[in-house]
Amino acid sequence: MLDKELPMISCKKREKDSCRDNSACCEAEKTLARLYGDQRLARERCLQVCTQVKKIDEDELAAEIKVFKAAADVTRLKILKLLSGGELCICEIMLALKRPQSSISHNLSILEDAGLVKERKEGKWCLYRISDGAVIDMVSLAGQFKRK
Repeated sequence: MLDKELPMISCKKREKDSCRDNSACCEAEKTLARLYGDQRLARERCLQVCTQVKKIDEDELAAEIKVFKAAADVTRLKILKLLSGGELCICEIMLALKRPQSSISHNLSILEDAGLVKERKEGKWCLYRISDGAVIDMVSLAGQFKRK
């Protein structure tokens, strides 16, 4: 079966235990029934998928995408790794990465916008730090995927 032939499961108006009021979901259930050869299993799986679809919050998804996009750059990932050792000013990050101030500032603003780093002003100095311990965990976990 080609992908274009598969109906999309969309459960926005579906009742908790029934998808009979949503034609897209009913079509998906029929397709699953043909694929599995078992109507009961198709209904059960369709309800399970619909439950998961309903849990997806589009605003939360947009925030998560922003985080992953921010971390998916070599310079920004290096900055996060540097900041995992503690607070640094832009000049220290520039020296460590051998990058111009404009590049470091740009990348820090993206990381800050995504909520991954926080800025603290101390006189004329801007000091940056990891916003939350979970950011360090995220970077550590990302490295573990490739090793497994």
